Formats: sequence, C-alpha cells, structure tokens
Amino acid sequence: MTPTLNVLKETIKRLIYKGNIKALERILLKSHKGDIVAIFRHLTHQERVKTFQVLMKVNLSKASDVLYDLDEDIQIEILRSLPVKDAVRILLTFSTGEIAPLIDKIPEDVRTQLLQKLDEEERKELEKYISYGGDSVTSLITEEFISVTEEKSVNEVFNILKTAPEDIEIVYVYIVDKKNRLVGVVSIKELLTAPENVHIKDIMTTDIISIRTDATKEDAIEIFQRYDLLALPVVDEDDKLVGVIYIDDILDAITEKTTEEFFKMAGAQEEELFYTNQILKIAKLRLPWILVSVFGEMVSAVIISLFDFTIKQYLPIIFFLPLVAAVSGNISSQSAIITARGLLTGKITENFRDFFHFLFREIKIAVILGFVISTIVGSISVLWLSNHIVGVVVATSLFINIIIAAFTGGVLPIFMVKFGKDPTLATGPITLTLNDILGVLIYLGTATAFLKYISF
Repeated sequence: MTPTLNVLKETIKRLIYKGNIKALERILLKSHKGDIVAIFRHLTHQERVKTFQVLMKVNLSKASDVLYDLDEDIQIEILRSLPVKDAVRILLTFSTGEIAPLIDKIPEDVRTQLLQKLDEEERKELEKYISYGGDSVTSLITEEFISVTEEKSVNEVFNILKTAPEDIEIVYVYIVDKKNRLVGVVSIKELLTAPENVHIKDIMTTDIISIRTDATKEDAIEIFQRYDLLALPVVDEDDKLVGVIYIDDILDAITEKTTEEFFKMAGAQEEELFYTNQILKIAKLRLPWILVSVFGEMVSAVIISLFDFTIKQYLPIIFFLPLVAAVSGNISSQSAIITARGLLTGKITENFRDFFHFLFREIKIAVILGFVISTIVGSISVLWLSNHIVGVVVATSLFINIIIAAFTGGVLPIFMVKFGKDPTLATGPITLTLNDILGVLIYLGTATAFLKYISF
C-alpha cells in the first residue's frame, strides 16, 4: 500500500472511531473511487459497512462504482450487512448482467424485494440468469460492448466508437443482423486498416468463436485457453448477442475456481468468507466435514479395539500406527489431487481406457515410493526394536497401504464425476478418512498374521 493510501485508510479508521461522520463524508467525496476500493481490503468488517453506508448517503453513483469494483467476497459481505432497503437500492443501480453473479449469494429477502422493484423485462431476464445456476457462464457476462448492424460503413462505426462511454473496453466490434443475431466480428486493428467507405460486412470475420448462455464457466475457461482469446461473445438459443466475456473476467473465474478447490480440499466452504462476523454460521458450514472425520476415526478406533489381543501381546507394534496412517493419507491426497485436477482441466477424460492408463501410472509410482519408504522405515524399526519380524510387519503393511492409498486416491475423483459431483470433493476429508480406516486395518491385520513369529 502506498503512503497516500495508508494515510487515507488511517484517516477513515480514525473518523469512524470518533464518530465524525461529516468529516468522513467530505473525505469520501474527495477521494477517487479506485483509492476507496484499494483500502477496503484493509478495513475491518464494521468499518467497511459503515464507510459504504456513508458513501451511499453522499454519492450513490460513486458507491455503486466502488461496490462493482470490489472483490466478490467483500461485495457479498457488504450486501449481507446492509439493511434490506439499502441493499436493494444499491443493486438497482446495477444492470441485470452485473447483478447476475451476486443474485444467488445475497439474502433471500433482498432478492425478493429486488425482483419486485425491477420492471417486467429486467425481472424476466434476471430470473433467466438465476435459472442457469451459479456455475453458469452468464455470471461472467458484461453488457458493455459495441455492436453494429452489418450495413454500417467503417466510417460510421468509427463515429459510434467516438461516442461510446469511456469505461467500455473495446477489443472487438460485433456485427449483428436486424434481429440482433451475431453474424460477424471485426477487431480494432482491422477497422484501422480498412478504407472508410467500405461496409463493415465486407471486412468482418464470419467464422465466429462464441458461447451459449446455457454453458458453464468451465466451458468458457476452456475456450479462452484453447483459442487464446481476449474476448468471447455470448449468444442465446436464437444466436442473439446478449453480452461479452472479457479475459479479465475469465482470470477472475479461474482464481475463484482455484480458491473453491482449495476450500474443498480443506473440507471448508468459500461461503465462509461472506460471513466475516457470524461465528455460528461458519461453524455450521464446517461441521459436516468435521463429522465425516469424526465418524471415520471412530471406525478406526473400533478396528483398533478388535485387535486388542495383538496390541497386548506386543505393545511396540502400535508405535508405527500413526506413521502408516500419515504416509497412506499423504499418498492418497497426492493421487486424488492430481486426478481431480486432470479431470477438471481435461487432461484426464472419463474414457475407461484413458483413465485406466492414468490409474496404472499412479500405481506404478506408488510401487516405487512404497518400496523406498517401506525399506527405510522397516530398517529403522529393526535397528530400534532389535526384531526383524517387526521390521517385516511394518515394511509389508506400509507397502500395501501405499499402493491401496494411490488406488483409492485415483479412483474416488472419477466416482465423483460419474455421480455428477465435483472431483475435488474426493481430495479432502473423504479420502483421508477412508485411508485412515484402511491403513489401521491393513497394519494391524498384517501384525496379527505375523504375531506368532515375533519373539517377546
């Protein structure tokens, strides 16, 4: 943060603390919207809400611009904390396309009142966005683009560009017919090099790469990566142009997807970011995954109790149980993460032969890792306990566990995909808990089988 921004941040904090709202109003009116956006991340939850409420009071348009430019987690945090009337009021300054990414994350009462306030056409459009779901490509659409009819000349298009709003990002000009159906596209470079009297239809590219409104964000990301695009037009079922997705929105979507995957791997939810000061709500979101782990470890405890005879006969055998569980857990997590990522990026397909080839590779890697790790740990156990049978038990069970862990870690993500679930769900507590259970069972089962050979 620059010294100027730091001064602005500290000034706002001090004015809020002292309750000097008049001075805060003057500061916010003078400050550039970009500076206000920059300091919001460094304010507390209460300071953000208070600052935004004051800004809404003195300059609604500026408040709208600030809210639009904020990160989504802060946008939702503010909208959830504002009185319903204020939340609806600020959202009404957005276009339906701008509301769409937020609509399924705002409180139900705000959504209901917002839909009531919109005119019939806007309400139908927004309800259509809602019907597509949160993963729809429509949440990435911007309505800020330039489209012209095909009979326009290059000179006429230039005149349209000159009068376009400054905040519109112009990468391409989209050409539509009289029914607003997308028929072509022209880059700015092509416009600059074309004669002014030529019709736009004579220089436009008709081989258009576009995406439908019912596609997903993943589809859009894949198209951008495949064709190295800067912008992608979005059309409805009638090929009518409804919006454009720009590269910066795709980068945001990739970041959002990566963050979502990290949360799932940790057994948490990104929604926690929207409940900054609601401890019970966050605890409720985390509880299901914690219960999965608790249930799994209870099963492990029952398995251990079933082998109490083995443990009583040779207590040192229990020394290596945490090691076996930890190693198999790490192996399964690595395999699950690689598999899930491969499925998400398309590097691994659901084709049986393709997946089997990948799974066989994971098992071969596990065999190598298992041999190295089990040899090292087995040798250490022999030197430590002066009993070569214990070394064989530890090495054998560890080797088997590593192979099974790699197998389960590789298979679970594909099962998730087959059942229509996100494969990253298989990279967190589910995989770790399952391998803890299998690890305990295999280790103590192997120890029991070799028990008669262990000298006491």
